[in-house]
Amino acid sequence: MSFLKSITGGIKALFSSQEYEGSEPLLPKIDPEKLKKELRILEIAQAHGAAGIPAFNDTQLTDVEHQIRGTLGKKRETTVKYGQQVIQQIQQRMDSIDITAQKNQTLNQGKEFEHIANQILSAQDGRLAEAEREAKSKKNLLDAFRIQNRLPDIEAERISSDGKLLKIAVLATCCVVEGFVNANFFASGMAGGLVGGFLLAFTLSFANIIVCFVAGQLYTNKNHVKVGRILYGYLSGLIGLFFTIGLGIFVAYCRYALPLMEDEAQSPLALILQSIQSHVIPFQDFESCALFAVTIICGVFAIYEGYFYTDCYPGYAKVFSAYAKSQRRYTALVANLRKSLENQKTQTLQIIDESVKKAEADVKALKFNMGQKSIIKKRVTETLVMADETLKALTQYYRYENRLKRPQNSPRPNYFDQPIEFPDLEMPDFTIDRDEARLTTQERLLSEMIENIVPIRGQILSSFNSKFDQLQPLQSSI
Repeated sequence: MSFLKSITGGIKALFSSQEYEGSEPLLPKIDPEKLKKELRILEIAQAHGAAGIPAFNDTQLTDVEHQIRGTLGKKRETTVKYGQQVIQQIQQRMDSIDITAQKNQTLNQGKEFEHIANQILSAQDGRLAEAEREAKSKKNLLDAFRIQNRLPDIEAERISSDGKLLKIAVLATCCVVEGFVNANFFASGMAGGLVGGFLLAFTLSFANIIVCFVAGQLYTNKNHVKVGRILYGYLSGLIGLFFTIGLGIFVAYCRYALPLMEDEAQSPLALILQSIQSHVIPFQDFESCALFAVTIICGVFAIYEGYFYTDCYPGYAKVFSAYAKSQRRYTALVANLRKSLENQKTQTLQIIDESVKKAEADVKALKFNMGQKSIIKKRVTETLVMADETLKALTQYYRYENRLKRPQNSPRPNYFDQPIEFPDLEMPDFTIDRDEARLTTQERLLSEMIENIVPIRGQILSSFNSKFDQLQPLQSSI
């Protein structure tokens, strides 16, 4: 027993650093103690020895010795098969690694970017040329308008959509306020009461606001270079002013005449006209004066809003807006082209970075798999050595225990002095000479790729700047 323990202990100590079962489930584990119990080596050796088996002149191995060699032989075959499978997988992974295509693709990114950039610009040539022609045409019209009307080279005063809504809201509020102020005074003399009074007052205030607002817009003709347009502008302003004054006087007469109605069947309009024809002065109380003043204030305010609704020079805002719209369209096309070029440049540079990273990872994987190949070789070799040592230990253990129990007249057979050996197995190909040559080639390709990264980036940036600058003269020429 002590003999076997010393042998198996030495074997375990030799291979204690390897945990085959944990790290590689397919790699068989060889446990001499477990095999000794499973094969009942001790019991059979003692029984055979007591019976004088094998005989002195026997040359054939006993069944136990055959079982020991057969059991360990299967583990050796499994180990070799495992090594062949793993080495085949590793070799397939290494054979699949080739960064030649990645290198060529990376080196071609400069030309590829220029080709795509030309496609981007060519696809928009028609729209860009049309937008440029339109913008230049509108610019020529604007310049001609400025020269013809002796205007400075400045932007026209324009109103935004929000500004239009605000002015409309202000004028509508003014109209409603004027209507409410007049309605309370008109209601007492009308059959419709407050509703009828408000309808009449709102109609008058609406007419006051609309007419004065239009007059204010036409009043801008006073700024025109032509004398006829100047006179037309002043005339429009006077019409608006006289209209609001006349309407204010009419409202004052309404305030004067409506409270005098004694019969609901009497026409309010006839009574108002009668008061006007009789040359009665309507400004006989504070309310009449207040209504007159409110009407004048709202009318003058509407004239002011109409005058400053857009640019004070008639027609300038319309011509300038047409030019600005065409300019925005052209500028938007140029901006979109620049953005497309910028995105393509970013994408191309990203492709280069990713290609280099992948190539570096592939070379690293190649080195790793070469290391794995060496590790598998070490594991397979150690397992086979373990099988050889275990075969030697278990057969020696069997023969030693057999000899101890043999009778005095039954000496041990001579073949006990000869070791039992395994048949030869075809070992996996663990050589890495071809892999080292592949690694050298891949490292050279990676080095060439990295060396050309800076020139390729420079080529891409130069091409990008060239295409980008093609758009700048077009934009600045308008």
